[in-house]
Amino acid sequence: MGKTEKIKPERALKIDDLEAYPKFKAEIIKLETLCRLSKIEKPKEKAQATKNYIIMRLVGVSEKLLKSMVSDFIDKFKISAKSFGGGMTLDLDQLDEIQSEDITKGKIIASTLGLANAVMIGVAFGNINNFKPYTDWNDSAKQFFTWIQELSPVKKGERDLFEEFDELLKKRNKIAHGIDDYLDVIDTNKIRDWYGLLMMMWFATDIHLSRNRKDMKKKHAIECEDMFKMNIKEFNEITSKYSKV
Repeated sequence: MGKTEKIKPERALKIDDLEAYPKFKAEIIKLETLCRLSKIEKPKEKAQATKNYIIMRLVGVSEKLLKSMVSDFIDKFKISAKSFGGGMTLDLDQLDEIQSEDITKGKIIASTLGLANAVMIGVAFGNINNFKPYTDWNDSAKQFFTWIQELSPVKKGERDLFEEFDELLKKRNKIAHGIDDYLDVIDTNKIRDWYGLLMMMWFATDIHLSRNRKDMKKKHAIECEDMFKMNIKEFNEITSKYSKV
């Protein structure tokens, strides 16, 4: 985003359709099991290696799920590629590959996004939701996470969702590309909480983009109560502060 990205058909083909959601959920359950095992592993080196793996795997699974979400939203709601700024290039010898019925516009765009980065996640989802633009990417990213935080049942000021995402993703990078260990506590509650945030991002965006579909009103009203503990009117009032339309 913001620069010319090269389209690589092989990357687009690796993005799962959102119908593969049960596979992502199964991976989260596996990580919860590993969290319990990491508490009883001996020696300490093995327990530490397990913790490091959990963080790396959690971020990897999350990035794939987020790309599937982005792809699905772009295709389902016919979101323009221009919403993501910059430009894209394609080698001419790959033109036939890109026209495959297995490669959609959503998968092409999602494959160019680095969604293991809090700023890129916030900017991408802000663009999908057609939020008011900022010249600074950090401000754009924080705007999206502020929206999710305002919708969430968490009390105002109790948490900073952008900082939580940014911190965990940066720690994963230090584990993967440096020689750092993950020294914080990692347990099933942390895994479930992280996964819950991803689900809030999905439901909030889906409800917002479907707001004019009368056939979805009843479904969204139930989802708002279940996920955000508020009615649809409250949801729309909060969202209107961020959306351009």
